[in-house]
Amino acid sequence: MPNFTATQELFRADGLTLNSNSDSVTANITNQVNGAVGGLIDVSSVSNGLLVVNVANAPTGTSPNLAVFFDVRDAFGNWILTSNPTAISGAALGFAGTVAGNISTGYGLTYNGRIRWTVTGTGSPTFTGVSFSLYGR
Repeated sequence: MPNFTATQELFRADGLTLNSNSDSVTANITNQVNGAVGGLIDVSSVSNGLLVVNVANAPTGTSPNLAVFFDVRDAFGNWILTSNPTAISGAALGFAGTVAGNISTGYGLTYNGRIRWTVTGTGSPTFTGVSFSLYGR
């Protein structure tokens, strides 16, 4: 019989508004998994994971695109990209919907992780009703 490792839910937040004025989960976001308030996510107990992004509402602006990434911080405070370099799903999201992607490229994860994004387009593109769910094992 195989020995399976349970998947852990590490981070969950919903009802977020993403635009080009910010670029990562910030101090005012509550992690609904553990009630912690702050942008850093403890990923020390996992070696890889899955980040699911859901955009509930159609984005505003012209040609809006949302690219979401996952980074970990090294001992010197540098942020290192561990997800796909284009976006977690391999492509930017320009519509309401759900995408997911791996948060590890085969490296062990460090203690601190963060969800980061870029929003591009014209006319002040905004994505509302965004949720993040991060699972690890």
